[in-house]
Amino acid sequence: MAKKDSSGEVRHATMADVAAEVGVSRQLVGLVFRGEPGVGAATEAKIRAAAKKLGYQPNLAARSLRSVNSNYIGVMFRPMESSMTELIPALYKYAHAAGYRLFLSSVSSNHDEPAAIQELLGHRCEGLVLVSSQQSKTAIQKLARDIPLVSVGRRLEGVRCGIVSSQGEVGVAEAVDYLFGLGHKQIGYVYAKDMLDSEFRLEGYLAAMKKHDLPTQIVEIEGDFAEEGGSRAADKFITRGLPTAIVCNNDQAAFGLSYRLMQSGIQIPEDVSVVGYDDTVASLPFLNLTTVRQEPDEIAEAAISDLVARIKGQQYHAQEILTSSKLVVRTSTGKPKASTSK
Repeated sequence: MAKKDSSGEVRHATMADVAAEVGVSRQLVGLVFRGEPGVGAATEAKIRAAAKKLGYQPNLAARSLRSVNSNYIGVMFRPMESSMTELIPALYKYAHAAGYRLFLSSVSSNHDEPAAIQELLGHRCEGLVLVSSQQSKTAIQKLARDIPLVSVGRRLEGVRCGIVSSQGEVGVAEAVDYLFGLGHKQIGYVYAKDMLDSEFRLEGYLAAMKKHDLPTQIVEIEGDFAEEGGSRAADKFITRGLPTAIVCNNDQAAFGLSYRLMQSGIQIPEDVSVVGYDDTVASLPFLNLTTVRQEPDEIAEAAISDLVARIKGQQYHAQEILTSSKLVVRTSTGKPKASTSK
């Protein structure tokens, strides 16, 4: 917390205060907040606890650290998400074109979002790109007040930052329209309610089904929304009654669903057509899934452009940028059996 010095002036906690509180050197505290190795887990925990107690914020509170340009843009991401294989290289490309370098910090089971963000701040990044952040809206609001920020893959209301996301509602509606055009009247949807922005993709499904006056068939999955979740969704569809076509919330779920269906002797697309979303693993030859593609280059360009404008003081207000989505037709979809037999 802030303290008053001998002259009565309010003084913010410093790195030296944290070091004195724990009984370690200032250099050791510096290693922790720069995210560098060499500090034991127990000592690091004590240092972070002391910093929290004293209200020490090495970069958020000290804007002067950004007065000397680092030319770094920090990116927080989850390497297990299949879309990162294309998005990260695209972010590198547009950051370099704008004269910036990227510093990456990944989120994992032993390195959570707060730790990943602190690592980026410790390296004096001038702005942050948070990909699919699960931080509370309040935490992101607070962060956006102190450093230029862009949220990718999560739409946020009331947060003064850049927001870049694909138009999931449009893409899923296009997929349903395509399946209806093939003759499908029983079209299911895999809804992963825990996936960020999943409500927009669901909105596209519901709108398209209403437009075509078709009954909805929604399987809701909790927790895992990748391959495992897709596999569970397949079991639910088989139990309830299989539709002639299924649209999935993402490619990984479509992968898991397809594998489970084939294990059960159900052929794709002869018995059921399957559509994914993202166009990440969908193009693998053994899958060759019809999917909705969100263009990584378009997302990266929008994110970097908005963030650089914020770093340069040219953009302050919240701005939402919805990038395009495009249906990519492959071999996992076809006419329903009733249509092909005519």
